[in-house]
Amino acid sequence: MSNYVLPFPKSKIPKGGEFGNTILFDGTPRTNPHRGVDFSLPGGTPIPSFTTGEVVLVKWSEVLGHVAVVKDLKGGFWGYCHLRQACILAVGTKVVAGKTIIGLVGNTGSASHGAHLHLSFGPDDQSVFFGKVSDPIVAIEIRIARDAKEAPVAPVSKVAPVAAKPVAEVAEDVAPAKASVRPAVKKAE
Repeated sequence: MSNYVLPFPKSKIPKGGEFGNTILFDGTPRTNPHRGVDFSLPGGTPIPSFTTGEVVLVKWSEVLGHVAVVKDLKGGFWGYCHLRQACILAVGTKVVAGKTIIGLVGNTGSASHGAHLHLSFGPDDQSVFFGKVSDPIVAIEIRIARDAKEAPVAPVSKVAPVAAKPVAEVAEDVAPAKASVRPAVKKAE
């Protein structure tokens, strides 16, 4: 099983919700490029963790509303923003990709204009709010691909029996090779 999942289809990212976009969904110019990816989902939709890791931050932000941050096993930080209510997972809680529910889709914070999940990815727990961020879709796809390459091959637990002939019968089935002897050619001097 992968330590990363993309639990919502990319088709749920509306126009204007893409990473780095400079135009809002309604055509209004953004003050700054979009620092995450928005998934347009009905309010109350459960949000599974995109990654296996640990909850490192749960807080309220005037702009991003209820926020939870998960640190993945490779040291990346994933911000889940605009949650309907404060994340019920305590800091230090271990989460499993695709299984642990981080929270519910909400519409909290001044930057939210309708129910959606704003997902961000960065190098530390504060990058959700300021500093360097990267496209979370690209980051998750790279991690899923790496996990697939690094996945151990499952050991063969049972080898299917193969019917084999006794050695004597095999010898009879194989015709002896005929020797082909070519006379030696004498080199001209």
